[in-house]
Amino acid sequence: MTTQFFDILERARKNPGGDHVFYNQNGDVRGVVKQSSAVRGVIDLNGDTLPDIQDKDGNFRRPPAGTPAVQNSRVDAAIIKQSLVASAGANVIIYQDATEAVSDTAGGIVMVRRPRYFETIEAAPFALVPDGQEVGVTPLPIKRADIHIDTDSGLATNTGIYGLRFEFTRAVLKSFPSVDEAIMHAITAGLARTADAVLLGAIVAATPAAFSLAAAAAAGVRMSELRSLIGTAAHGATIDQNGVLRAAGIAAELTPDMAATIVGTFARSAIMIRSDVDVIAERTNINGELSVTAWAALQPLLPDTSRFWTVAA
Repeated sequence: MTTQFFDILERARKNPGGDHVFYNQNGDVRGVVKQSSAVRGVIDLNGDTLPDIQDKDGNFRRPPAGTPAVQNSRVDAAIIKQSLVASAGANVIIYQDATEAVSDTAGGIVMVRRPRYFETIEAAPFALVPDGQEVGVTPLPIKRADIHIDTDSGLATNTGIYGLRFEFTRAVLKSFPSVDEAIMHAITAGLARTADAVLLGAIVAATPAAFSLAAAAAAGVRMSELRSLIGTAAHGATIDQNGVLRAAGIAAELTPDMAATIVGTFARSAIMIRSDVDVIAERTNINGELSVTAWAALQPLLPDTSRFWTVAA
């Protein structure tokens, strides 16, 4: 499926904007309607594809890390490939607004939002019950984080709206004939980077306890589940004799999006990204200068923070 993004930018380049003037039969001005040159549309993360990094003339661009170097890939797949938290096991949920139309008692139609969740389900161990004893009540081993795009339902939400804006002079647009394709790659990589920052920020805000193998064992975590992300303070970071980066002995990767070092089972976390990224492209003056603004909604989903830990300096 071809993205709207390239069409949005092309229409914005050609859109003169300005005021629309109405005249009467005598040629006199009857009125003026203010008109914007802005062109609006969306990037559909569930359906749109990234352009090739090699163009038809053979020019090759260095893509962000994790970008496939071959054929076109869907945007959602590219975000997952480039996300550090996803590589560590976190779930990336490209979320489409879930609503359905139902009839009301007055014969009209209302839109009903269907609830959506991210859940973790842990093992429910059986206990030995001696003869003549009653079995105890087992705590429900299910934890849930609700997905909410907004607060229309009255429920609390930690969904944030994140934006970026590019501005291009006419000279830049002429010197980069495929600037729209480069922007598309930059936005995709930026969504992955923002997803990392949002989820890691939520984990750090939960103030995890200090990491130890004893704590991980007590939490029922397998060694193969554990991953570490090392922030800018590089707490506990070492490189073993095989050249593998580790923190507290756990395989790790570097991230610029926090100072702390986190060890945990990232598969018990998720980051929601709304499937529609709103884009506004606009000519900013008569010289053909162009601005591009994009808005995305992201929400960290952490039903259980007890299996994340920090590593001391």
